[in-house]
Amino acid sequence: MKSIISIRKRTINLALLALALIGTSLTSCIIVAEPDYGPRGSNGQAFFGIDYDFQAPYSYWDDNPSMPNNPFLGEMYHTYPGVFDFEYFVNPWEYWYGTYQIWTNPGQPGQPYGVPGANGADSFLLLICNPNGFYFEDWEECNCYRSAEEDVIIVERQVDGFNYRIEMRKTTIEERPTDNLPKYRN
Repeated sequence: MKSIISIRKRTINLALLALALIGTSLTSCIIVAEPDYGPRGSNGQAFFGIDYDFQAPYSYWDDNPSMPNNPFLGEMYHTYPGVFDFEYFVNPWEYWYGTYQIWTNPGQPGQPYGVPGANGADSFLLLICNPNGFYFEDWEECNCYRSAEEDVIIVERQVDGFNYRIEMRKTTIEERPTDNLPKYRN
């Protein structure tokens, strides 16, 4: 009788051990898959235009192929990111020249479970062509890099959809002759 009880105990112990081994081996084989991520959001677009406050420029030229000849002052035109040269005359013998750089904001990465990333914000630059050089409305409260020496202005701004850099100098046709044909003439 003792042998039957001991055989049953041994069988039960072996069965429990077998169950424990099988359970352990099955749980160690579970593979957790990374969720599929959605596509990256689209890059923002860039827009550029020229305008003035109190005196229209005498003429304007730039090498941005997206800017048409005879652009409407105050109108924003779709452009591509890049660095572009420009000149605008304040009268027949004095003008500002320099470069402006505009870029786009990248879209955000995709989210888990196929959710697309947020689109990048659009960038805007409206070049105010005043006789005293470029400025913008919130110049005093600007959280940007700027330098203004006599006849030299540098502004770099990367805040809330305003992503640009402008470097410009004032000169005369005697100091720096130009051969560029204007896209706009007043």
